[in-house]
Amino acid sequence: MPDTEKDQRPTGAIFDEISSYWTEIADALDTEKQVNFVKSNLNSKGLILDLGCGSGRHAVQLSKIGYEIAGLDFSPRLLRIAKLNSIKANVNLTLVRADISFLPFRPNAFSGIISLDSTFGYFPSKNEDLRSLQEADRTLADGGVFLLDVFNGERMSLRTGRFRVRDLLYGLARFPQFSALFRWLEYPSFYMLQKRRIGKNKGILRDIWVFRDKKTGKTLVVRHAIRLYTLALLQRLLAESKLKVTKVYGDYENEAFTKDSRRLIITAVKA
Repeated sequence: MPDTEKDQRPTGAIFDEISSYWTEIADALDTEKQVNFVKSNLNSKGLILDLGCGSGRHAVQLSKIGYEIAGLDFSPRLLRIAKLNSIKANVNLTLVRADISFLPFRPNAFSGIISLDSTFGYFPSKNEDLRSLQEADRTLADGGVFLLDVFNGERMSLRTGRFRVRDLLYGLARFPQFSALFRWLEYPSFYMLQKRRIGKNKGILRDIWVFRDKKTGKTLVVRHAIRLYTLALLQRLLAESKLKVTKVYGDYENEAFTKDSRRLIITAVKA
């Protein structure tokens, strides 16, 4: 069985490799609920920046209801998909390829910035994440709102199960029935297996994603890692970035945040 493994490559390269798969995964999420959440926390006046816009699913929907949106991502393939989606929806999106820690915009350019679905936390160090927040502060106008949505690091439990990629691939190739031992998620053009664990310091969430293409039968294995944040740590980094936290939510229905919330969603303003 043909297979390839992409191990610890730069995030932009990973999402380029799986761009078509990732678009289907994102499309299966509740975009309408997320867009309604943005509407309830961010007015439509001025230019809004969508950090890590991916295939543009939030940006396109927000544009359709009257927001002026610029989308930024590091993956050129995802940006091409976002462009096609904007054309299909007949909306005008400004799309930019850039690193979120060095935003190519003038100071005070945006009335709001959104970062949804855990697009924050991919850099190797907290200092680089801090620089991203400082860039958000620099490019926000006075009184501008920053909406940041990440996993709730306090809720994520420690998982230590060992997952050997070579054993999985060997089993799938030699014994097709072996796949029944795993929980495969089905999407329109592929199946996906996800194995997740958190390191001993509980700071990094590590995933192994196995994609099996329905048409070709090929298998692609990707390793993915993202830093987890607690409310206390994010509050400290936002304060260092001169962004003042105004509200904290635990989901997209504006419920109050608790340590058991699935999401950690913060709105902060530029003072």
